[in-house]
Amino acid sequence: MEIIVQGKGVEYFAPDEVVLNINFNTKGLTYEEVLSEGTRNVQRFVNELLLKNGFQKEDMKTRNFVIREETKYNNITRNYDHDGYSFNQMAVLRFDYDKELMAKMMVAISRLENAPMCQIKFEVKDEKECKRKILAKAYKDAEVQALAIAEASGKTLKYCQKVDFKPFTTEYVSNAMIGSDVMYAEKAVRGAAQTIVNTFTPEDIELSETLYCLWIAE
Repeated sequence: MEIIVQGKGVEYFAPDEVVLNINFNTKGLTYEEVLSEGTRNVQRFVNELLLKNGFQKEDMKTRNFVIREETKYNNITRNYDHDGYSFNQMAVLRFDYDKELMAKMMVAISRLENAPMCQIKFEVKDEKECKRKILAKAYKDAEVQALAIAEASGKTLKYCQKVDFKPFTTEYVSNAMIGSDVMYAEKAVRGAAQTIVNTFTPEDIELSETLYCLWIAE
């Protein structure tokens, strides 16, 4: 007797990694101007935040870097006119979840001259272990269902002949986020670090997976 069942595993994981997405933006009249000012802003971030908080400059990984010519629409000529240049560098910094360090970094960013836009996300580091736990739960759920069907049919469940599942599509990211715009208001800076430490706890990450199992019962 063949028994086909659908098993589902659901697990909640507390985030253990902070991911800081950083976006450096500079606009100027000439290519040389934006390149010089943009790289100066990045170096300032490295010197005043990374190095002073125990990181190395190599810990910040660049995701994207571009300098482009900007244009604006001229309603009179109905053409796009030259409007200077823009510098954009996107980078990411990952570190173990630490509320005090995270709060310290956010406040320090808000005090930087020409501060970059930043967003903090929370993830789990060991995705393979998360997958293992979820799939184990899904398989056990499928086995319980197959056993119930077999017993109801007067059969003995023997073994699982085939397992199939769709690739994981869920992101290992908490819904909780912090944007640097919250920190930029002058009145928010005073005591902001301690406020984050005392009150902020990222939401757990909910992950689920479905297995389709073919069991044999005799």
